[in-house]
Amino acid sequence: MGNSIQILPSDKIDLVKWNMCIEQSSNALIYADYFYLTNQCDHWAGLIIGDYKTIMPLPWRKKWGIKYLYAPAFIQQLGIFGDLSNLHLQQILNKIKEFAKFGDLFFNYENMAILSEITTQQKTNFILNLNQPYPSIKARYTSDLLKNLQKSEKRKLKYTNNLSVEDAITQFQIQYQSRIPHYNEHTFKKLNTTCIELAKHHKCFIRTVSTQESNDSISTALLLTHKKRIYLLLNTTNSIGRSFAANHYLLDQIIQEFCEEDLVLDFEGSERKGIKEFYESFQPEIQPYFQFTYNNLPFLINWARGIFK
Repeated sequence: MGNSIQILPSDKIDLVKWNMCIEQSSNALIYADYFYLTNQCDHWAGLIIGDYKTIMPLPWRKKWGIKYLYAPAFIQQLGIFGDLSNLHLQQILNKIKEFAKFGDLFFNYENMAILSEITTQQKTNFILNLNQPYPSIKARYTSDLLKNLQKSEKRKLKYTNNLSVEDAITQFQIQYQSRIPHYNEHTFKKLNTTCIELAKHHKCFIRTVSTQESNDSISTALLLTHKKRIYLLLNTTNSIGRSFAANHYLLDQIIQEFCEEDLVLDFEGSERKGIKEFYESFQPEIQPYFQFTYNNLPFLINWARGIFK
């Protein structure tokens, strides 16, 4: 097969070879796992170079008979995995543009070097190296974060894992769905199915904070784990939790629990000012990813911007 480039529908992909390529990649991400893609995407195909030497997931939808690439819910970045050497990006993009006439591609953090030929928008992601003693991590916390931790410690909060996946997702919906109306009930049902299955394989877990007076969660984290990365997929704090600085306490407790392990905590980043500043208070490393948008229908460009949402 050499270095031929092909695009296969997901049901024609060799699941074992696909996942083996991801697992052996230095930039392995859970978002590109065959099971995760199949559960989270409406449809997806795989661009494959050679005998699964290099791969790239392509989530797609169709509207008015036109196929386009999109960013599925709870998949932050995809891009190219496997052998990244000697790639011809324009050949890859030409193949993709034959497959879908319009779309958004979110290339992962290790794809930066191969993107020099095109214009991309840098997106924010933060990671924290946990393979160090907790005092070393805490020594870099901002003064504002330390003040909030002092505030939460006075409340004698409880750090537990006594919440189900379903309840954690429901709490997130209650608190934040009004901010993300394009995430409908079906979106969260798919996520629930995905996370329950991942939890069976110890790849999804919950951590919560509650008060001394009640076992009701006031701050919750739903986390995924894959290889050497812990993903902060959902993070929910109610009004009581905000007044108690419970989310500061929750993330600090997660850091204490997993410090000195060969792991990174992936905050998943945010372009929202308040969330971004909160994550920055932990002094994480910036690990950007990259958005590339193309439209091969120039005569419909303004119209397409409106319908492909």
